[in-house]
Amino acid sequence: MPVKFETYRYSYLRKGKPVFVPSERCEAIGRELKAQVEAATDFEDIYYHLRKGGHVAALHAHRDHRYFARVDIERFFYGIGRNRVARELHAIGIGKAGYLAKWSCVKNPFGEPGHALPYGFVQSPILATLVLMRSGAGAFLRVLPAVVTASVYMDDIALSSDDLPALEAAYADLRKALQASNFRINENKAHGPDEAVELFNCELSQCFASVLQARREEFFAKEDRSAASVSAFMRYCDQIEHGNMSAAIPEAALG
Repeated sequence: MPVKFETYRYSYLRKGKPVFVPSERCEAIGRELKAQVEAATDFEDIYYHLRKGGHVAALHAHRDHRYFARVDIERFFYGIGRNRVARELHAIGIGKAGYLAKWSCVKNPFGEPGHALPYGFVQSPILATLVLMRSGAGAFLRVLPAVVTASVYMDDIALSSDDLPALEAAYADLRKALQASNFRINENKAHGPDEAVELFNCELSQCFASVLQARREEFFAKEDRSAASVSAFMRYCDQIEHGNMSAAIPEAALG
């Protein structure tokens, strides 16, 4: 008898992105699959969404450098097809890879590939990371020169260095590696080597990281924020800024 794959209960749009709410069975399979992948794979430290500290730690990993660059993968989850998921699961020794890939994908609302990882499934982040890490782009990130620091947070890849030519070369080669690995670059968010860059709704430059003013205004524009919510947001802003160079240092002293 054919297996019926009722992978989700319903879907909705959040900030223009389709989000799928998994069925009870899909969620159970997803949690088990996530645990299997975690047990079978050693993810490198550059994948900050799988690490304690998350994007705050990623920002701080770059902050001491002088130059920064950023590449955003367009439709990261929805660009990864079911066959690609099955292939990588099989490669790390996960049994019933094709079956599990079917339970992890939905009909792609963007067309191609036909079935893809959705936003909303518990296993999507780790499966997308597995595919990226085992791709040519992931291999490229593993062999970056020591003078270039890399971080990956879901679909955001950031590079930094004190060596501008090295960063320019790494940025150009990363773009090529992503495209060769069938990942599309979101050109609206890509930012070539510069002394300042926006990342995770924060501004980042040497010895300085801060939540963007626009993000602060967006948060406080909602008038019914609870005291606990405001307090949590302000603590988050403080975490981002923790370790910044003192604002009291005059500009002339910075050269």
